[in-house]
Amino acid sequence: MDEDLLKLVSQISTPGFFVTTEIIQSSTENPKGIEAFILQKISNIKAGATGRKFAFRENGWQINFTFFPTNQVVDKRYGLMNKMIKEKKRFIKFLRIRKKVLLLLYQIIDMAV
Repeated sequence: MDEDLLKLVSQISTPGFFVTTEIIQSSTENPKGIEAFILQKISNIKAGATGRKFAFRENGWQINFTFFPTNQVVDKRYGLMNKMIKEKKRFIKFLRIRKKVLLLLYQIIDMAV
């Protein structure tokens, strides 16, 4: 079902934009208004909307679409590098917390022995 939806999105003509699709939640019912939603968001962007990421919700589906203009450099807010940096920071924070928990467990074990 997800593959069918991705194929549908890839077949929508979006001149001047590259559109990424992130399926957050899928459903057994097909969403009907995806093409109209995408075309409306492109129209909004061309009219001056500054956002590039939009959430689509219908029939149990939740899909995030991000619109990248093909005639300019990708805004830093949406660049893959920023996502990697954020993930790295989250992972480092996770490791630090894990280290503290392990040290605490070792102290508890030492006290019990």
